[in-house]
Amino acid sequence: MASRAGIATLLLTFFLTNPPARAQAPQPGPLAGVQGTVLGADGRPVSGIHIELDDPSTALPVTSTYTQPDGTFELYNIPKGNYEVIAESADMQVSGAVAVDTERPSLELRLPKDAPAPIAMDATTSVAHLLVPAKAQRLYNRASAHFTAGKYDEAAKEVDLALQLHPEYADALTLRGLLELRQPDISVGQQTLEQAVKLDPSQSAAYVALAAVYNHQGRFDDAMRVSEKGLSLAPRTWQAYMEMAKASIAKSMYQSGLKFIRQAERLGGSAYGEVHLVKAYALIPLKLYKDARYELQASITRERHGRVADQAKNVLASLQDMESVQTASNR
Repeated sequence: MASRAGIATLLLTFFLTNPPARAQAPQPGPLAGVQGTVLGADGRPVSGIHIELDDPSTALPVTSTYTQPDGTFELYNIPKGNYEVIAESADMQVSGAVAVDTERPSLELRLPKDAPAPIAMDATTSVAHLLVPAKAQRLYNRASAHFTAGKYDEAAKEVDLALQLHPEYADALTLRGLLELRQPDISVGQQTLEQAVKLDPSQSAAYVALAAVYNHQGRFDDAMRVSEKGLSLAPRTWQAYMEMAKASIAKSMYQSGLKFIRQAERLGGSAYGEVHLVKAYALIPLKLYKDARYELQASITRERHGRVADQAKNVLASLQDMESVQTASNR
């Protein structure tokens, strides 16, 4: 999976057709509002922060705005109920629950000091791992460090040496599979990853990588299955939730896709362009074009070059036509 984190993530490549009409949300009782302030890690107000109010049961955005120069924001005409407020900058995110009633609740959100670090994709130590020779482990550790640094040729050399010493080293096979997914023919990487989980069913990273492969192949049920297996081993893996979101969107389960991609954001994925691109794919069929536009722009901001940025720019251009049609139909 290719991303800033160095995980070889495949892109969502299917097209969305015949989007369903957006369901009308119920209006329970009088409308109210919410206000608040966003502070930086140093306690100073931060302007220009995107504020989104989501329905926590569906992950659908209700309304959005940006903070003023003094860090404050206000949202109006909100039906009474419980919501989640998300404040998001270019590389970090914070959220909080709020109950909206006839009063106007106020909350304070403070951005974290640093962007969340990527969650380790393999949080288990298996019996098979304990049988690996020490030298092979050292070679694998060096390969993993090279991979994280984007030195893929060096990583491949070290991991091949580790596998020469111990051909059934599942961690090394997983890393080799991730490297092989960078090649045009991903079937080789797929076979390596499937071998890794066969040798060691605790390979959570291999399951998540296979989910990306299966999504790419249109095997969406299989992608869901292996994503769930990966999450059972490493519950805080945001990449697995992203793959579940892709599969859900492909099966026209757009609200489920939104829930999964929001979970990916909460676990550290909001700093990555592909997460915002996938979220836009969930929003567009629901005709939430304003929110989709923000997500596409956020995707481009986070990853200005490469396939993710190119795809986001193409969708953004198409979105203008969709918005024009919607505006004309509302007249």
